[in-house]
Amino acid sequence: MSSQDRRSAGRRRAWGRGPIILKFESLEKRELLSSAGPPLPDLVGSSFVTTPNADWNQSITASGTVTNQGLATVTTPFNVAIYASHSVTIGPYSVLLGEVTLPAGLAPGQSAPFTTTVKLPSSPLPGMSPNGIVHINMVIDPQHGVHESNDRNQSGLGPGYDEAGVQITPPQPANLVNTSIGINPSAPEWGGSISVTAQISNEAYGAAPATREAVVLTPSGIAPGTGSDVVIGTISVPPIPAWSMVNVEQTINLPVTPPELLTNDSQFTLWVEPDADYLTNPVYPHVPSGNQGVDEQTVSITVPPGTTPPPLGPLPDLAAGAVTTSASTLFWGQGFSAQAVVQNLGDANPGPFVVRFILVGASGSTSTGIFLGDTTVAGLAPGAATVVNPTFTLPLRLPASVTLSSVGVGRIAEIVDPENVINQEFYNNKTAESGPVALRLMGSDGSSYVPNLPYPAQLLPVRAPVVPSKARKPIIVKEPSGGKRLFKRPPPKQSSLLHTLTVFPTQVNNLIKQFV
Repeated sequence: MSSQDRRSAGRRRAWGRGPIILKFESLEKRELLSSAGPPLPDLVGSSFVTTPNADWNQSITASGTVTNQGLATVTTPFNVAIYASHSVTIGPYSVLLGEVTLPAGLAPGQSAPFTTTVKLPSSPLPGMSPNGIVHINMVIDPQHGVHESNDRNQSGLGPGYDEAGVQITPPQPANLVNTSIGINPSAPEWGGSISVTAQISNEAYGAAPATREAVVLTPSGIAPGTGSDVVIGTISVPPIPAWSMVNVEQTINLPVTPPELLTNDSQFTLWVEPDADYLTNPVYPHVPSGNQGVDEQTVSITVPPGTTPPPLGPLPDLAAGAVTTSASTLFWGQGFSAQAVVQNLGDANPGPFVVRFILVGASGSTSTGIFLGDTTVAGLAPGAATVVNPTFTLPLRLPASVTLSSVGVGRIAEIVDPENVINQEFYNNKTAESGPVALRLMGSDGSSYVPNLPYPAQLLPVRAPVVPSKARKPIIVKEPSGGKRLFKRPPPKQSSLLHTLTVFPTQVNNLIKQFV
């Protein structure tokens, strides 16, 4: 008998004893058998939620639950890292927001909840729009300090388990507008007093904080906001809710001697600046609308007949010096420091005075800019100089009316005594600018724009991130072996090939019969 016939006869004898049963073990069981050893813990995220709406650089609350679905107690403390990402999984552009440390002692089947506060990045992440959804991801034990039976399920399980979405929502801006002004008397005199009554309206969906309204004099024939303005007093303005208004009044005592900048004039435009602190509108400078009786009034102020004002005496001369920045590239939404020199070239100490900083264009013109902040100098002796080192933050969002490329060039301007409240010898040396600095939106290539606030009268709808229709509940492991185990995505399905080969060997018998 040939060898081929002998093999065929052997197969017939084997088939006569019954079907061949092939037994297959699940891959998960084989993995456990191949790594036989002492029982180990298995840490997974079983619940994770965050504040649903926030803007960049704002704080959010993150609450989560870590479950030990393994077979051993965690014997060392471990960290839980919180990341911000542009997708549901952590990638190379994800930003670490903070970490929470959980103590040792988490036994099999137990869960440890935590709540922490983290701050979102100060600017949009690469690959996402300024008003999109930022994904907050939880990573368990990123330092791998706990020896686990499965370290592939420490992140990436999905929404509700270790990921949550935050809808980026810009704040609603306020818009303070002066709607009425009245003065009494209509023809005041130097050395007397003047009463100013104003009605201020917040024509926006955002609430306005407490601020001050400046009362300003500008010689007639000169446009307000061009450098010849003198602030003669201020009015305190309380917080104003959205679409509300307040009436304010203040009596201002005029100096006996006219301010040096107004000595040769008697006809003025008296106007009010609703937000002299630039808390609601950072666009510099603020100017009136030009409507008489609304936010400005023509007024005549003269010296009382038969009197001679006393001389002002020795005057200071505050001159702006060199301005430098901490970096040659400044990022929108990021902080930076500036250094500016102020000199007193005059003959008197001016007392306390303000130095203002604004962001201007590449030309260095201070006719328009973005307000950055003020710093106060206690005083400066004649012939002395001082250096101020304020710290500012470039705004992430600009008013809706301002459009700037995400990559540009600008300068930081210094203005000494911007409201001209101090009498000086000269007024043409009070501004200085830094050298050109690059302005960039982090992660942008220049094809986009600096994010904007909504228009004041535009109500921005609040959209919550899309969540499953059925809310996820924390997974509770009821027994050491795990009542419901959390796998690395995707979890095993009952229709998988592994399941078919494990529980349905009859199909293998049918498969063999096809080839016999």
